[in-house]
Parts: sequence; structure tokens; C-alpha cells
Amino acid sequence: MGVCFRRSRDSWFVDTVWPDGVRTRVSMPNKSTAKEEDIKNRAACFNEPHVWKKKRTEHLRYKSKEKSNGFPEIADRYVADYCMNNNRSPKSKINRIKAMTRYFSTMPINALTVQNVDGYISARKKQGVKNDTINYDIAVLKHMFRWAKSRGYVDVDPLVQVVLLKRIERVGERPDESVIDRIFAKLAPVHVPLFTFIRETGCRHGEATSLIWDQVDYVRSSVVFHTTTKSGKAREVPLTPAALIALSSMPKRGKTVFFHPRTLKKYSDNQTERAWRSATKKVMVGAGKAVRPTKLRIHDLRHAYAIKLAEAGCAMHFISEVLGHSSVEFTRRVYARYSPDSASRAVLVALSGGKT
Repeated sequence: MGVCFRRSRDSWFVDTVWPDGVRTRVSMPNKSTAKEEDIKNRAACFNEPHVWKKKRTEHLRYKSKEKSNGFPEIADRYVADYCMNNNRSPKSKINRIKAMTRYFSTMPINALTVQNVDGYISARKKQGVKNDTINYDIAVLKHMFRWAKSRGYVDVDPLVQVVLLKRIERVGERPDESVIDRIFAKLAPVHVPLFTFIRETGCRHGEATSLIWDQVDYVRSSVVFHTTTKSGKAREVPLTPAALIALSSMPKRGKTVFFHPRTLKKYSDNQTERAWRSATKKVMVGAGKAVRPTKLRIHDLRHAYAIKLAEAGCAMHFISEVLGHSSVEFTRRVYARYSPDSASRAVLVALSGGKT
């Protein structure tokens, strides 16, 4: 009979060979708990048969329960029951879950601790993965645990204590309206309605390409984005005259409002990205030796929409609502500096002699 510890990816196992030759291997959440279980097993093995057999039965039951509630099994249920039904594009989330499943493959969901997550973060950093990517992984893991807790798979959510890594906010090229106008002038006419709609509604790229006519309300001059959005929140966005013209230019021939003219199918991300990049490469910005093609992305049309609202003095909670952000705090963090009452703009006005 032998009892030993085996450490694998910050998980501790009690490996026991009982007097009758049956072997059990049970994972423990931490080293101290594993040591206590080791002492109990050793004491039971030197006792009467009915004592160690009872202890062994407990381990076998635990092992059976552990297998059904292992991290891979719960992750598979999360993907099937939540991601496939609620996420518009679940591929990215599924790939992240696969990476985490490979790391936590031998761990029961209830045994996962903050220390285990710290080990995962350290392993990813050794691989040269950026903080932003690791933060996305942890965000997915946090949501999976909240889902698992709501379904009764876990009793306690240990990831509440996990703090995201420091990240560098991407400060891209400020969406300049004149530059956007020049990009639109270089677009093929067939692509102009789609990008005009994104520009005039501030919707996400995928929301525009997936738009169907039932979402458009001409009576209220608005468009409704349903719960298949990234944040899972339905929202109503007003349609400007330019957005209405973009919609009226589209014939009702495809399943979606905007479609490829030849196939009549929904635009793929590659098709629209390629059209946008082709136009941006033809638009030069800068002066002197610094002249270069603009780096504006499709997503920057959404930023330009939000900046326009912020500079016009629109309240942050209204901007957050039409953009479909998960929280007003996120909207404030990104766009508050463009608000007329922001500290930085007030100081700038004072320094420029009251000129905006």
C-alpha cells in the first residue's frame, strides 16, 4: 500500500493503493487539504477492513462525481447550452474555452481555486501571450463560472477574487469626419449603403451585416437590435435621414438587408473588411514625410458616432443605451473625454482663450 502526492498544473492529488490492491486517485483543491486526506487514508489502511473499505468507497464515489463534474464536462455544457444559443459569433469564445480546458483537463469544477487561475495566467505569460488576450480568457472563465453557479454545478464562484491584468488601452487614430468622407468616396457604390448604415447608427459591423427587415421600424424611424447582440441587450436606435436613404437603396431580395449583389447572401466579414481596406489604402493622411494611408477601421465608424454624441452634450447613459454597452461606466471611460463638461476639454478651452 502506498500513498503519495502528485502535483500537476498546481493541482494536488491523493494517490492511494488500498490493502486489497484497489487504487484511487482523487484531486484536492490545495496542498493542506491533500495532506489531511493522506493522513486519514494512512490511518484507515492500518485499521479494521470495514474502516478502510468505507473510506475507499467514499473515494470511489467522489471520483465518480468528480468525473461527471470535471472542468471539460462543464465547459462542454456551457458551450452547448449557452454559447451556441446566446452568442452571435461563438467561435472566439469556444477557442478560448478549448485552451483553458487543455490546462484544467484533470480538475473537477468545484476544486478550481484562485491559485489555479494564477497558474494558468503565469503559463500563458510564459508563452508570450499579451495581457489583453489573457484578460479575455479570464472574462470568459468568469462568465462560465457565473453560469455554472446559476445552474447548480458549483456552490461557490472563486473567480470573484481574480483581478484582471493591467492593459494598455488602444488609442487609435481619431475618426475624422473629413477622412471618413474621403474613404466613402473611394468605396465601390455597392458597399456604400452598408457602411453608411454603420456610420449613421453606431452599430457593430456584425449587427449591420446580420440585419433583417423585421428589425426596421419605419413608423418610429428606428431600428431594433435584438438579444443576439454582443452584450445580450436589446436596444432601439433612431434612424437618421442618411440611414433611411441607405435602407431604401437596398432591394428586398436577400435574407438580410445588406447582401452580396452576386450571391444574394449575407456579407462575410472578409468581404466587407477587404472592401474597407481597399478604400482606406487610397486615402492618405498626414503632412510631409509623415504622409501615409489612413488606419481607420470599420469599428472606428462606431467610435465616430459615439464621439459626435458626446461632443454634442448627449448624456453618457443615453450613449451607452444606443451603443448597447454592458455598463455606463465603460461608455464613460472611453468617451467622457469628448464630453463638453469633461475636465480635459474645460482646461483646453481655458488655455485657448475660450475658443472650442
